[in-house]
Amino acid sequence: MASVKTFGFSFLLRLVCLSPKPQKRAVRERHKPSKSGFDYHRSLRLRIQQIAFEGLSDAQVLASTDQITKAPERASAKRGLERFFKWREDNPGALATCPALTFLSPRGFFKVTFQPDFLLELDGRRTAIHVWNTQQKLSGNLVMAALWAVASRFPPQNRPDDFAVLSLQDGRFYRWSDATKEHALLGENLLTMLDTQCELARTELGLPAIGPEAPLPIA
Repeated sequence: MASVKTFGFSFLLRLVCLSPKPQKRAVRERHKPSKSGFDYHRSLRLRIQQIAFEGLSDAQVLASTDQITKAPERASAKRGLERFFKWREDNPGALATCPALTFLSPRGFFKVTFQPDFLLELDGRRTAIHVWNTQQKLSGNLVMAALWAVASRFPPQNRPDDFAVLSLQDGRFYRWSDATKEHALLGENLLTMLDTQCELARTELGLPAIGPEAPLPIA
């Protein structure tokens, strides 16, 4: 059975917020054998986790960005950290780890991995937070739909009370708990639409057919 591509949650957000032609192109590029899906913002997330779980200070992780070789990545990490520090001033509290979730799309043409950067109690709810630091503008409704797709598939064991995306670009904070039934339907439609895009990309690139694999049930 041929393997399918696994999309990180940031890549999923990027895809659903693209217009049709760039979206199709991004899916096709991701399916090319040479495309490994380099995470441009891994440096930022790594340093946030060093603050949260390894006891490093804000000053230490900010200074460590000088070790990042690529200038654009270094500048992006510094800006993101400074904005994260500001957000933490308004949202203090102990940061905790949260297990990742990987689930199969409805038709089985791709997988999604949601790896929260940290867990933080907000308004009495243990909230799994994914940090977004890409310049691409997010659509609130599409982000909420993507969060619903994750939340509905998260197993009951150790399940967070809420799921959220923190955009360090504009300071917006998207919570799954604010989503509606319309977002739930939109989330499933988005996954099905991306299934079609992935199927088309595999056909165009001459990739082997995929075999059946049962998706996780929706909670």
